[in-house]
Amino acid sequence: MILTVDTSTRSFSLSLFEKGELLAHIELIRELAHSQQIVRVFEFMLERLGLTITSLTAAYAGIGPGSFTGIRIGLSFVNTLSQVQSIPIAGVSSLDLLAFDGTGWYNSAVTFLRSRKHEVYAALYSGGERKTDILALTCDEFPSFLEKHLPQYIIAPEEDFRDLGKLEGLPGKVIHAFPSSRSLYHVVRERGLAPQRIYLKPLYVRGI
Repeated sequence: MILTVDTSTRSFSLSLFEKGELLAHIELIRELAHSQQIVRVFEFMLERLGLTITSLTAAYAGIGPGSFTGIRIGLSFVNTLSQVQSIPIAGVSSLDLLAFDGTGWYNSAVTFLRSRKHEVYAALYSGGERKTDILALTCDEFPSFLEKHLPQYIIAPEEDFRDLGKLEGLPGKVIHAFPSSRSLYHVVRERGLAPQRIYLKPLYVRGI
């Protein structure tokens, strides 16, 4: 059984998979600290499925960018599971998760998340591959990034679009979405990532 976790935004989600099948998925969208929820939600999922923590064979986590505090909580949880249960783990950028719609990759998409430093974390995707580095752009630079790459889709949480307020008339269909643990399992497999006994760290992005 594989656990997937993303805590990079205020949407906190956990999923459990067995042999490629989704067993359970819980998503909570709230302002409360994820540290108050993650263990209780995980225990609740196991209890409802009649399973124990010993059933875990691997765990995957979103490593950011996003809320630094939220990411640290999710990674601390997964790293601890790896150590206590002796299971391999893998990490994926939360922007990568936004570029995957649950069944496949968006073709030609820019995904982004706002930061507390009045910046935008963004990247361009095409054909399931990240075509740019993950960038930290100012809010004034981001529209130029979109105009340069002309994506078919622009994907981010609704509140992040609302905070920008400068994207009217730019190319690309707007899709409101949070990074989801439900996509993590598939992105790890699509990318051919091999879970390892490693220590996951948050993804740090510097401005250009």
